[in-house]
Amino acid sequence: MAEAPAPPPAPDAPLTRVPHIAPQHLAKLRRLFAVLQAISPSLAARLAFHMFLRTFRRPVTPEDRAVLDRARRHQLMAGPDPMTVYEWGDGPRTVVILHGWGSGAARFTRMAQALQQRGWRVLVPDAPGHGASPGRSSSLPQFMRGLDAIVARFGPPQALVGHSLGALGIALRHAGGPPDWAQQLQSVALISMPSGAAFLVDVFVHSLGIRQAARERMIRLFEKRFSARVEDFSALPGAARIRARLLVVHDRGDDIIPWSHSEAVLRAVPRATLLTTQEQGHSLLTRDATTIRAVVDFLEANAAD
Repeated sequence: MAEAPAPPPAPDAPLTRVPHIAPQHLAKLRRLFAVLQAISPSLAARLAFHMFLRTFRRPVTPEDRAVLDRARRHQLMAGPDPMTVYEWGDGPRTVVILHGWGSGAARFTRMAQALQQRGWRVLVPDAPGHGASPGRSSSLPQFMRGLDAIVARFGPPQALVGHSLGALGIALRHAGGPPDWAQQLQSVALISMPSGAAFLVDVFVHSLGIRQAARERMIRLFEKRFSARVEDFSALPGAARIRARLLVVHDRGDDIIPWSHSEAVLRAVPRATLLTTQEQGHSLLTRDATTIRAVVDFLEANAAD
């Protein structure tokens, strides 16, 4: 009797794109995993988990490289991981921007310039395994340690901006209540944030055609590695425990993280502000002038209060 496939992701889960994997490689990988699972579900699970944590780097455009070259560049340790942090401006207010999976500080050069022009000191890391930071794998705990390392080095921020996995890292850092360094935190913007690791795992394994036996083994590898259940890495209730003003930004047509994930945050945190964009997808909104202006205006609002 054939083994049952893994349960599909939630009904609103997009199956069009997985950022880990180029679409032209997906069919080959599905065939590979079909063979591996027939031989050894454990072997398939180990390879899948390795791929799940494996990072990738996109080329940096000349425009972004020029802005990065004007930044002050710092090297610090995020736990055991070396990490590069870019700093622009020297204003009295500090904002930290956390990028998403497979991204880097380069994606936020336009937002960094807009904030610097408004008088902010802007700190944007290349998370472990991304950009100029060494390593070929990463994880949510590493993103969170990176945020703590920045605060320890540069002092408490007045604002946080996170995109995708970076946004989820910010929410998770508040899961046990606001961290000690959040006393000065006034504004937080969470952009294209997924509901949690469970959704990301489900879309990943479903896209690769991984069946139940290998999926269960992959989940056990995840939980052993991070000493927590997959469900513990969820945006809620952490996002609801952010005491600062909260802006949630999401594109209606996001092809990686459904807009409904941010809608759920708004239902749980009715005091939050939801900004819905159109035709920007998962990532273009981070470089869109109108969206950047809206985010900067939101962070600036405290100055006018």
